[in-house]
Amino acid sequence: MQIRSIILYNSLGGKRVLDFELGKVNIITGKSRTGKSAIIDIVDYCLGSSNFQIPEGIIRDTVSWYAVLFQLPDNQLFIGKPCPSGYSTTQSQVYYEIGENIEIPEIADLEPNTNDSALKIFLSSLIGISANQNTPDLGQSREPLRADIRHASFYLFQDQNQIANRRLLFHRQQEQFIPQAIKDSLPYFLGVTQEDQLILEQDLRVARRELRLAQRRLNEALSIASNQTDIGQRLLSEAKQVGLVESEYIAESPEEILSALRQTLTWEPTDLPAGIVDDRFPSLQQERERLYTELKRKQEQIEAAESFVREAEGYSNEANQQLVRLETINLFRHENDNSSHLCPLCNSELSEPITSSMAIQSSLEDLSNSVHIVEGKQPKLREYIQQLKEQRLEIRNQMSEVEVDIQGILEEEEAARRMRDFNSRIARVIGRISLYLENVSFTDESSELRINVNSTQRRVEDLESQLDPIEIDEIISSVLNRIGQQMTEWANFLELEHCGSPYRLDLKKLTVIADRAERPIPMDRMGSGENWLGCHLIAHLGLHKHFVEKQRPIPRFLILDQPSQVYFPSRETYLSLEEITVEETLSSNADIVAVEKMFELLHGFCEELFPRFQIIVLEHANLRDRKFQEALIEEPWTHGKALIPEDFMDE
Repeated sequence: MQIRSIILYNSLGGKRVLDFELGKVNIITGKSRTGKSAIIDIVDYCLGSSNFQIPEGIIRDTVSWYAVLFQLPDNQLFIGKPCPSGYSTTQSQVYYEIGENIEIPEIADLEPNTNDSALKIFLSSLIGISANQNTPDLGQSREPLRADIRHASFYLFQDQNQIANRRLLFHRQQEQFIPQAIKDSLPYFLGVTQEDQLILEQDLRVARRELRLAQRRLNEALSIASNQTDIGQRLLSEAKQVGLVESEYIAESPEEILSALRQTLTWEPTDLPAGIVDDRFPSLQQERERLYTELKRKQEQIEAAESFVREAEGYSNEANQQLVRLETINLFRHENDNSSHLCPLCNSELSEPITSSMAIQSSLEDLSNSVHIVEGKQPKLREYIQQLKEQRLEIRNQMSEVEVDIQGILEEEEAARRMRDFNSRIARVIGRISLYLENVSFTDESSELRINVNSTQRRVEDLESQLDPIEIDEIISSVLNRIGQQMTEWANFLELEHCGSPYRLDLKKLTVIADRAERPIPMDRMGSGENWLGCHLIAHLGLHKHFVEKQRPIPRFLILDQPSQVYFPSRETYLSLEEITVEETLSSNADIVAVEKMFELLHGFCEELFPRFQIIVLEHANLRDRKFQEALIEEPWTHGKALIPEDFMDE
């Protein structure tokens, strides 16, 4: 990107077009207050700066729109911005158009179609500034910085207060935060950081996050594996207790635990004991109940019979005792068949049986008969009782058999129950083992988790090496050394005070250092404005040569405002050149040789890089040198000639 034209519009549509040559030194010379220095502000304004820095005066009073026509490799880009309204010092509305050959539009066609924010993005992309980001080191509080077209402008302008400033090397370096922005963005523009650094940093953040997740999963797996080994040991012990694994078996590793547990899964339940007929038990119980009832009834019959026998024996004994007593007193005689004629009391003959004696006699006989009858039936009773007892014994035997059957059934059921319980216990152990085997996952060197951690770790290390700040610092040092070699050559050409010593750019201090054998001499400790100007020139030319050769995304122009002023004996002398001719300039006691060397350096720089770089010099001096005169884009701005034409003021 170089400057093809600068265009100013007044409110009536008048245009002031200032054309420039591409790839060459362009010089505008003239007296002061002709608007030369405003060119830097105009170009900077049209590069997306919302701050309107053009000083109050005729330019601001007469110009309605400021525009720059940029030349791109294949196209042209027209950027116009209106003057801020009223007393405002900021304005962000932009009109732009891009095309192969742009015809400078009329003021009526200038209708804002974007703003500075969008313009900066557009310009950054247009010149090839890729997605980038400078991320501060840990512990630093500043926000990450993304270089854009505005950061590129630090290397495009050297106004009259900067170009020979001993303490400031870059455009806007005196502003807050700008020095750090230069330090953060310059590595990108130098090409030290990779074009895809932002992508690499994003990939690194993602890779680090994936690595943390992978390591956490691995640690969790290792912890679980440790617990799983303990669980596996406990399950193996349970398997031994129920006979699934031999009690003498000892597992030496988690794999042996798994192998032993997997073998238990072939277990099948043991069959229940055969012959168990569950429906016999109720019938046996009913039979036992029936026999018990029968036994109880027999027992009652036996007891009743024995009671009857005991009562009969008691009656018989009592009757016999009575009979014995009666026999003792001869009241009762068995041999007396005619006892009805005998007195039962005195055994005397009765002539007539009397009723009372007959009754007594009858009673005695009945008693005797009853005794005989009772005694006669006792054997049968005893036989009957014996039969009952035998029946009772038979019932008891039957009951015993039934009890044996019932007990056998109960014992079989108990054995079956114990078998069922044992099978259930084994089944529970098998179930736990099966669940454990389904979920267990041991980690080893070949596990997927460990492989993932190792591969992610390698990816993080690879990305870190590409973004290694130490390596980046080394690359920066290498680039600055190469630039320093060119700076040293130019310092020798310009015969700066410390020529012969290496010159270099100090990125940390944003200054130029002359490395003398005794000690390094920074720019602010060098004497005279010539050395300060020389440091500015060799530093910026050195950077731009690197930018061009490395095709870095920086506009290909540099605007220098009044660089030769340091060669004149005083600023008054320099400013007195306003109305004088070339010959008078040469006789102004200025170090014309040094001035010519400076312009020779600028011309040689453009010729070496032609047509890839453009230098615009805003000067008071007007040298007789041919190249100087050929580089003038207009007649010197004297005798009424200036940036603002007189007809602007007339209109």
